[in-house]
Amino acid sequence: MLTKKQLIDGFRQIGIKNGDTVIVHTSYKSLGGVEGGADAVIDAFIELAGKDGTVMFPAFNFQSWTETHYFDVKETPSKMGAITEIARLRPNALRTPHPIYSFSVIGARAEEFSKADDVEAYGPNSAFALFHKINGTIVSIGLDFNSTFSMHHYIEYNVGCNYRRVKEFAGIYLGYDRVPKIKMHSMFVRNNERVKTYIVPGMNELLEAGVIREVQVGAAKVHHSTANEFYDNMSVIVREHPEKLHYIEEPKY
Repeated sequence: MLTKKQLIDGFRQIGIKNGDTVIVHTSYKSLGGVEGGADAVIDAFIELAGKDGTVMFPAFNFQSWTETHYFDVKETPSKMGAITEIARLRPNALRTPHPIYSFSVIGARAEEFSKADDVEAYGPNSAFALFHKINGTIVSIGLDFNSTFSMHHYIEYNVGCNYRRVKEFAGIYLGYDRVPKIKMHSMFVRNNERVKTYIVPGMNELLEAGVIREVQVGAAKVHHSTANEFYDNMSVIVREHPEKLHYIEEPKY
């Protein structure tokens, strides 16, 4: 079972230092057991990023806004695993505003990210755009490449691709001011159900090129890249080899 010190020593291989901003995608089970549970993983990253750093955990919920048409920035749960929900419930965590693609943010830039409000999840005023601007670090713990590095959708939106489209969703939005409002938000979604996201070939290419790097922490393979490196290199794949990021399922008659 991994101790917090072993986690810190392992994650230190990524090169995180005081003042960094880090998005952490996680599979808790992949680590193979942690003394102190999910809280120890969260605390390890907070310690590495230091008093001037910021740690972000996906708090995505794909059903709340698109199906029930209701979002509460303080109460709507994360659907991205145990670590992300525990991070969301931390008293010092603030949530980014988008009702589908939000992050729980802890640290120096938490308030700044909590104001990164954009109608579109990947727009110029979104949490993704701010993360890109400050060249944060993306970390993925024990996840298959098709279930992580959500920034690749931000890249598809900004570069442009023909297999996704902007779709609008309306609902009741309850923010930190606790005043319910009717709001419209959008997502850059697949054109239809036959479009299947499969980014593994593109991600493997970036891994082989050293854009994405791999370290071992406990039983987990941990992948990481900076926002700028990932954006610049994934952009080329989006433009020139989109078949490495999706496929079209044959119709079933």
